[in-house]
Amino acid sequence: MVVMGRGHSGTRVLSWALEALGLRLGARPEIPSGDTQDRRFTRAIMRLAEKSLHLPIERPPTRGEVRYFCRHLDQYLEWLAPHPAGWGWKFPETYLIPNVVAAALPQARYLHMLRDGRDVAFKNHETDNPNRRLGKRLLKHLGALGRPHHVQAAMSWDFQVRRFERFRATHDSAVHTLTFESLCTDPLGTIGGVCRFLEVPVTDECRGYLERHINPAKVAQYRENPPPHVAEAEAVMSGTLARLRLRPKCLMDRHQTANLNRDDKRGREKIRHKTIG
Repeated sequence: MVVMGRGHSGTRVLSWALEALGLRLGARPEIPSGDTQDRRFTRAIMRLAEKSLHLPIERPPTRGEVRYFCRHLDQYLEWLAPHPAGWGWKFPETYLIPNVVAAALPQARYLHMLRDGRDVAFKNHETDNPNRRLGKRLLKHLGALGRPHHVQAAMSWDFQVRRFERFRATHDSAVHTLTFESLCTDPLGTIGGVCRFLEVPVTDECRGYLERHINPAKVAQYRENPPPHVAEAEAVMSGTLARLRLRPKCLMDRHQTANLNRDDKRGREKIRHKTIG
């Protein structure tokens, strides 16, 4: 079982919820990220991700890529041992190489975590940081070097989500998609869907974790940023947001609300002046 999702999409919370279900993902309690802590394995994933950015995700990986990944996967399983029947990992850069994972693990299942890209655009991650090797290569590939960070992060999110969606189109039965927003607003129902997909029961430990750590206030955090910056980020990803229905209909952008309030105020002023006249 592999947790897939762009960094800062809520994969950390999902990782710890899965650990609370009794599944092993190689995370350690003293490291809040929930990432697997086998550094050999994560470095191998990073190297494969760096080399794959300019290649279509639909292509079969080379035998060399699969052998390289399998060698480090075997080492990871030795590091993880003893492990129960339910095991996997969470490391966001894996999102860039699902074709390699599928070739090495044909029976793998994927938990695909999506989050409103406008939230992700105002966070910092390896894949949108021009000072990091992978981030610089990805941004250069997208022609985003030198752009404002919120635009870079938006372009990175859009590229990665669209890339994985093309993979999912040919592996749909192996992928369960959930959203950060649904996890925040209906944690038990959302995790219940995950458990049915993985064929494991919901545990009291997992219920307790969700009760303690889920924070609905983290939905639509992009509203805390300047509306022009939000508009710039949204322009980059508007097609993907609409296609995946990630823009909640019940939420209104702060700048939209301000415009409506301003128009309403102007309307009241006109009525008042007419009445006085």
